[in-house]
Amino acid sequence: MAPMKGLTVFIADLRKCRSTEEEERRVNKELANIRTKFKEPSLSGYNRKKYVCKLIYMSLLGYDVNFGHREAVSLINSTKYSEKQIGYLAVSLLLIEHDEYTRAVLATLRRDIHDQNEWMVCVALNAISNITFGGIAELLTEDIIVQLLSPAASMFVKKKCALCLLRLLRRAPEAVDAGKWAARIVPYLGHRDIGVTLSVASLVTALAQQFPDETRKAASFAIRRLKAIIVDSDYPVDYVYYKVPAPWLQIKLLRLLQYFPAPESAELRALLLSILRHIIDVSQDVPRELQQMDAQYSILFEAINLGIHLDIDQALMRECAVLLGRFITSRETNVRYLGLETMAHLAAYIDTLDPIKAYQGVIVRSLRDRDVSVRRRALDLLYSMCDVDNARAIVSELLRHMAVSDFALREEMALKVAILTEKFATEYSWYVDVMMRLVSLAGDHMGDEVWHRIVQVVLANEELQLYSCKIALQTLRAPVCHESAFKVSAYVLGEFGHLIANAQDSAPIDQLKALQARMPATSQVARAVALTTVAKFINLFPEIKTLCLRVLDRYRGALDAELQQRACEYYALATVESEDLLPTVFEEMPPFPERQSALMSRLLKREADTEDQRTWVYGGREINRERNLQKTGKSATSLVSADEEDNDTATAVAYAKTATAQNASDTAGSPQQADEGQKQATGAAPSGVGNEKEDATAAGLTPEEQERITKSKKHYARLLWETDGILFDGDEIQVGVVAQYKPPAGRVGIFLGNKSTVPIYDISINAFVRGAAADGTDTTLGNSTTSATDPSLSTIGLSGVAPATATDESEQGALVIQQAAGQDSLPSSLMPLGQVRLFFDVSCHRVFTTPPTLRITYTMAGAPTVSELQLPITMGHFIDPVTIPITDFFARWKQLGDSSAGVGGEAQNVLKTPFLAADAAEAGQWMRNVVGGMGFALIHGADPEPDNLVGVGIATTESSGRFGCLLRVEPKVSHGLTRVTIRATNPDVAKVVATNINMVFGSR
Repeated sequence: MAPMKGLTVFIADLRKCRSTEEEERRVNKELANIRTKFKEPSLSGYNRKKYVCKLIYMSLLGYDVNFGHREAVSLINSTKYSEKQIGYLAVSLLLIEHDEYTRAVLATLRRDIHDQNEWMVCVALNAISNITFGGIAELLTEDIIVQLLSPAASMFVKKKCALCLLRLLRRAPEAVDAGKWAARIVPYLGHRDIGVTLSVASLVTALAQQFPDETRKAASFAIRRLKAIIVDSDYPVDYVYYKVPAPWLQIKLLRLLQYFPAPESAELRALLLSILRHIIDVSQDVPRELQQMDAQYSILFEAINLGIHLDIDQALMRECAVLLGRFITSRETNVRYLGLETMAHLAAYIDTLDPIKAYQGVIVRSLRDRDVSVRRRALDLLYSMCDVDNARAIVSELLRHMAVSDFALREEMALKVAILTEKFATEYSWYVDVMMRLVSLAGDHMGDEVWHRIVQVVLANEELQLYSCKIALQTLRAPVCHESAFKVSAYVLGEFGHLIANAQDSAPIDQLKALQARMPATSQVARAVALTTVAKFINLFPEIKTLCLRVLDRYRGALDAELQQRACEYYALATVESEDLLPTVFEEMPPFPERQSALMSRLLKREADTEDQRTWVYGGREINRERNLQKTGKSATSLVSADEEDNDTATAVAYAKTATAQNASDTAGSPQQADEGQKQATGAAPSGVGNEKEDATAAGLTPEEQERITKSKKHYARLLWETDGILFDGDEIQVGVVAQYKPPAGRVGIFLGNKSTVPIYDISINAFVRGAAADGTDTTLGNSTTSATDPSLSTIGLSGVAPATATDESEQGALVIQQAAGQDSLPSSLMPLGQVRLFFDVSCHRVFTTPPTLRITYTMAGAPTVSELQLPITMGHFIDPVTIPITDFFARWKQLGDSSAGVGGEAQNVLKTPFLAADAAEAGQWMRNVVGGMGFALIHGADPEPDNLVGVGIATTESSGRFGCLLRVEPKVSHGLTRVTIRATNPDVAKVVATNINMVFGSR
């Protein structure tokens, strides 16, 4: 491209500016000049290109450029390559989604993709890869595939098409719908041009990770292509790199094969084995040139990884172990790194670890390597090769090295030491000694899950408890006691201190003194644990009750609210005249249920799959076998960490119990504080503590389907308190809703959009109440109405909120929904990106609990489809805000809560609201918006707690009259929980409003 003098001068002027103000003045002057030039009708293509380049440069400098879009679109329609190139660059940088020129850009891109000039095609493909418009991938994917598969397209264009598809697949995997065309791409692995095969190999590798069934034939193509290159020496001379033929293609094909199981065909297995042996044999000769060594070793390590993954020849595995032993002693840092990593992979699959154990000394010395990456790989290998025989030696070496290791490695090293100690412990004393030494050495570099796990193991094994108490007391008396060790010791003595109460120097008073001596030097969290232990001592050792009460009394005036609350509550419990209360509250903790260690879960999260998913993880043969079973759906073992969830659920249950206790004597005061101490609360989790992911997994849904359902539930929940928005956003259609209510009536508009690339026909939109069709409330508008029970139709539930079930007889006619008068008929067809709308009138005659259903029927590509959605029309939408005096609220609240009077009903949920901790002010404003959007008038100052919300509304029906409704929202930031209580003169109204709020809070 020839230089543009005006652009060069402008850039030079900006570089000469000595201050920001001077630069801004120059930019504003140029922007004004460009606006003037763009108004000229006879602006030449060269000048248009020059001015657009200036806009691009100013945009890159961070200035807001909100014009010039039309000129950029004009440039992409030019026949000159230089102008089109600048136009596409401007479009990718300046245009935003839903811009008025978006459709023009899409039309030009589609035209350029099918241009006869390959340079025009390539510049369009480059633009598609960089433009982030929503829907561009969905609309243009098929055109790119046609160009890739076209026999008339040049090799250069085919390579660009493959790389463009890879970019779209990574950026918008749902939009490209790769499952439909993946199988058509696979044969291009055998294309005669190596450059095309190289590009397609990258694409197929990404496809194989998401669509293994559609790409299963890729393995045979890859094996035959490797045979042609490695065994038959069939390759162009241009692709030889320092005597190594097509090294990048070999590496990509070997990596691709790692995403497939060993071939079932005996011929292919033998062929693959011969390829691997040929690569290993060639590597025996040490290359003289560095570039040749890099290429050859890269192929070798990938071949070894493939051989390990396939696990088809244990003799080959042992040969690989010997070969890798040579690499981990190499002088080259990169070779040592790759050798250690590959040997860790080998340890994850090989039958016996003896060939690897022969190099244990070399691996331990690698922990002291100068390169931190090598040290990390050595740690991973020691972790993977550990078993019962060498566990003590490896753990001892890791503990010895931990004192001098890098801070970046200590956390991971501590996790792995804890896991290995628990996994391979053969003596209880060894486990306790190692773990207490571990928390003392690396307590500052590990999370709380380590000491939590120690407590779990001790609780689950009675044989450990006596020895653990002895070590805990010794730890407290040691000259130096780390805070994590203090927490473990305090917890263990609080639970099992009575086991050593009769031993020498271990009397209850000795335990209390040891604990009390350490408390002032610890953090507030550790002191909170210690206060719980002191309270447990009152239950375990009545003889020292007076001393324990003195300790609690001292902390009743603590500045920290948590310590003060615990001390006050424990002191009150200990001084209540009841023989059963204290033993019940401080009953011995039961063993934790058997589930995967939280340490293992955290370690696996650190090794999460990236863009190219790993086919193995560090940790030996057993964990990788279990991981593979989980990936194929043959194992039900959960990989989800339990510690945080257990703590949250226990707190939620305790909070729910506090709410239940308060209902017996509800006053205008603030709610009781949930006890964070030792409460043996059992029972079901409260509302809002959902298990949607577990339910979706149990139902056999794919991650894409789970995500779609979650998104649809959020759309539905949002429409419960807002008047307009999207109800469903799918691959083919989009459904929007706009509503206006004037209780007891309302009008709801349905907007149907076609998101596909083909027209849809025979559209029918139907809104009805389940079981009400006989009453004439089932209304249908369309060009053709087809019965939903027709077996030729495919009925799909779209919203993720299950369509309402049939209403009972008591709700027949409670809600009437019918088509609004004076509307045009729906069109016979709907073009891509087109939209139709239809309005319905709704009328609430009586209180109802079942929302209506929206049924959309259409035909696409000859296939009829019936889609059902649950409409967000509930009893809560017929509530009007009402203001009452502040002093009257709790009088009416108490009146409605009096069950003996039979005045009304109550619905209450304790909802999990973790977003409170992130930004309490923003969360509070959001809650006020939700309450107001649901038809309640906020009564400010009625509740003595400033964070609480109270509201009043009136639900109106045509036949049954009006029903008062009171609402109270009580957020608790420290627990991440919110109690929501609804009281109404009609119990069904309270239940519906509570259900709506539950859905809205759960979707946040």
